[in-house]
Amino acid sequence: MSHCQPVVIAERDVESVQTQVIVQTFSDRVLVIITQLSKVGTLIQASVPPTIALTQASVSNDSSLPPVHPSVDLTYLFGHAPSSDHQTLYSSYAAQVATLVWTSERYAQIESSRNPVVVGVALKAPRSSERDPEADRATFLQIMDLVREILGTV
Repeated sequence: MSHCQPVVIAERDVESVQTQVIVQTFSDRVLVIITQLSKVGTLIQASVPPTIALTQASVSNDSSLPPVHPSVDLTYLFGHAPSSDHQTLYSSYAAQVATLVWTSERYAQIESSRNPVVVGVALKAPRSSERDPEADRATFLQIMDLVREILGTV
C-alpha cells in the first residue's frame, strides 16, 4: 500500500486562462498536475540517476529557475502532446517541475527528494494558428511560479 500526503491545490489566472496546479506526494513518487482544461492531460515521468548531485533551490525573491540537469530522463506514460512543438513544450514543463520538486526545501527533508516525479500537463491551445513564443514563455514562467509557491520555494 502506498503512503500519501495531503493534496495541495493552487489556482490562478495565467495569461487570462484559469490554471490549476495539484501536488500529491506518494512514498515512491510525486505527482504534479498542471491543467487549464480540468483534466489530467499527458502524463510524463521525470527521473534522475541517484549519482547526480542536485543543489537546493535558493529561497529568495530571485525569479530565476534552477537549471534542469541534462541527465533528467523523461518517459511519456499516458497520452501525447497535440503536436511536436507541444511535445517539446510539455517536456520542458515536466523537466522543470521535476527539478523544482527535487531542489525544494520541502522535499529535500524527506525521502522523496530523489523519487521520480510524474507531471500531468493539460494546457489550453492558443486561439490563433500561430503560437507566440513570448506568450508561451510568459505562461511557462507564471506556471512555474505557481509550482514554486506550492513547493514553498518562493
